[in-house]
Amino acid sequence: MEANKAPLSGRFARVYGSPGEAPRVLGLLKAFWPLLLVCLVTGYLLRAWLPCPELGLSQVGILFFLVAVSAAILLAWGDRRLGNYLKGAKGEEWVAHELSFLGPAYTVFNGLRLGGGKQNFDHVIVGPPGVFVVETKNWKGSVAFRDGKLYADGREPSRPPLRQVKDATAELVAYLDESGCGNLPVHPVLCFLGTELPKDLMNVNGVVVCSGERLAEVLQETFDVPIPEGTREQVVGELRKVIE
Repeated sequence: MEANKAPLSGRFARVYGSPGEAPRVLGLLKAFWPLLLVCLVTGYLLRAWLPCPELGLSQVGILFFLVAVSAAILLAWGDRRLGNYLKGAKGEEWVAHELSFLGPAYTVFNGLRLGGGKQNFDHVIVGPPGVFVVETKNWKGSVAFRDGKLYADGREPSRPPLRQVKDATAELVAYLDESGCGNLPVHPVLCFLGTELPKDLMNVNGVVVCSGERLAEVLQETFDVPIPEGTREQVVGELRKVIE
């Protein structure tokens, strides 16, 4: 009886890549790069004062005070900005955990970046219903849609998520076409965690928008004729080249 049981690893999706890696690295760089300027200014002041002072003691003291105040402000600003990136990374990790429980016919790529491409893909899923590009947003507050645009707490984000996931999908389609895997259904999906949505599942200008709880349902929905296993493996092989 035990011999007939499939290995546990064979019951779930194959998973490649590390979720949340890009937000953590980019968060550190974008949050604290202004401190490099503070360090340069501090170095200039030390060089100007020691050992051959070009500035008076009082001038150096005032400038050091201004540098200290600037550093404190930048640290507080950077810490808040970094917190936003880390929150995004946690959202990607949560989604990756849920995706790992998809069936064995699915393959999940987390934190994918195509060679020479511009987009950081949170998740790319290859399964019988098609290829899915999933963009995760771990946002508080509410989201609304008007005239095909997304508004978070009444304001349009500086980087619109709908455009972001569409651009990522277009880049993936172009890559698959060049790799000989064209004419495949590729679906853009925008997944929200902890966000108040008008509906937990909707279609906005060709983008599937859903809550985290409905994501697995979306990925198992048969939108088109199921992709043959051989074609899926060809796509997986091309994307594995990027990871490896």
